[in-house]
Amino acid sequence: MMMQRFSASVMVAIAVLVSAACGGGGTSGSGSNVTFAAPVSQTGAFGQAEGLYTLQGYKFCVQTLNSKGGISFGGQSHKVNLVTEDDQSVAATSAQIVDQFNDQGDKLILSPYGSAGTTAVAPVVERNNQVMVDSNGADTAIFSHGYKSIFAVLSPSSSYVTSIIDALSALNPAPKTVAIIAASDGFSQHAAEQGVAEAKTKGITVVPSATAYTSSTKVTANTTDVSSALIAIKGTNPDVIIISAHLNEAVAAVKQSSELGVKPKDGFAATVAPPTPAFISALGKSSEGVFGSTQWVPEISASDSVFGSAHEFLTNFTNTYGWSSEQYPYQAADAAAGCEALALAIEKAGSADPAAVRTALVGLKADTFYGHIEFDSTGMNTAKPMYVIQIQKSAFVTIYPSNLATKQAIWPAVA
Repeated sequence: MMMQRFSASVMVAIAVLVSAACGGGGTSGSGSNVTFAAPVSQTGAFGQAEGLYTLQGYKFCVQTLNSKGGISFGGQSHKVNLVTEDDQSVAATSAQIVDQFNDQGDKLILSPYGSAGTTAVAPVVERNNQVMVDSNGADTAIFSHGYKSIFAVLSPSSSYVTSIIDALSALNPAPKTVAIIAASDGFSQHAAEQGVAEAKTKGITVVPSATAYTSSTKVTANTTDVSSALIAIKGTNPDVIIISAHLNEAVAAVKQSSELGVKPKDGFAATVAPPTPAFISALGKSSEGVFGSTQWVPEISASDSVFGSAHEFLTNFTNTYGWSSEQYPYQAADAAAGCEALALAIEKAGSADPAAVRTALVGLKADTFYGHIEFDSTGMNTAKPMYVIQIQKSAFVTIYPSNLATKQAIWPAVA
């Protein structure tokens, strides 16, 4: 029964190891393999975009580690074995899979895509004395339970809409009003809440009201119909419409706004979705000018011995998976950074024992291609900044902060 259940996982693991064996160095002084296990969406709402990007990031990290000999500890080099299972974009399934990983002895966990899945997995990891590095679950609520074995490399949910507000307020002229459509999931609601607070500090008015994201402009998570929120906004004539959500909701908002005649004066912005190839594929020319907050941009001055510089990571990753270097999925960088953090912790611990790895993660301070990774007492990487891109001629153009900007923002961003 267990062999049947994990046949797909075994095939992924074998594929990664074979690839490493073909491209890696010799096996002298090699020790036993170290297994990283991850429930990753390959079907369902996240399967064709966010989950795919996350899986590719994990695979790329493992392939890169193994091409350099693996993880060194105990006087030996240890190849990394990646085991994945499709959680079908269902949080409860993510949790079940992690329990199954534990049954087969897999203690080193890489997170699923998204806050909902990571929220469901976290207590399972704690109960099983596993340890997890979280690459794509940003909701700060995950870290409010006193968990001791969950460590997130990415910036928290509080940064997503606030970074957009900061970028918009730096434009000339800055917008005077914004409307915020927010999905019902915890991540999107918290990001919107913090964005409203930031707008207030910047002198930007949120319409139709500061709490609308909890009611009239709140939409079901992962929906493809946000018309009710757009109708609530109609008549308020906001300068910018911001979508605090994921890919489906953001695509729907841009599409339906045209259909319903709800056009912002200056442009659209969204969390998560704009810095993904799928957003441009779904919207075509309608994606032009949209702003998006992102966890990573290749312009940052950061490097490490595994991936090289941020630009080198971009080149090698996009060449490996066939993405354009101008349309790169940041979720893959998140995933690779999470995988790298786990590998660094194992080297620091000198062991793959989960308790030792957990202790090493607590004290980890690492400068990587992704930026600085260091965890606070709750397990968050709170010092990490976020960035803002704008889609220009079907390319992701970094526009904020200004010291990393590759071009000026097109503003107003709608014709």
